Amino acid sequence: MSPSKVSLLAIAVASIGIAVGVSRFATAAAPIDDLASNEGIYVDKGSFKVMRGTAKTDPTAQIMKLGARPVEEGAIIFRSGDQLYIVDAVPAGGARMLNSFRDAFAPPG
Repeated sequence: MSPSKVSLLAIAVASIGIAVGVSRFATAAAPIDDLASNEGIYVDKGSFKVMRGTAKTDPTAQIMKLGARPVEEGAIIFRSGDQLYIVDAVPAGGARMLNSFRDAFAPPG
């Protein structure tokens, strides 16, 4: 094979490698939006719609009333059939929550 063909083949292989790497990076789980202080989200179990709201007052009383507690690393809410599930603890084996989410859920599209 001539040197020019080897160069073209090397460039083609490198281009494919870069394209695959970029596409994997682009399809990684990405934040939809940031949750600001005193904001919350609600997932309706009947319609599975996600709603966002901002506390009208200091949320400390609601935290106490609802028995809420801090989340260690993050929370995953997912639907399977007609059920909602939430994971809010460090997964077994000490894996990072975001890595566990990326391993278990593909991005939309």
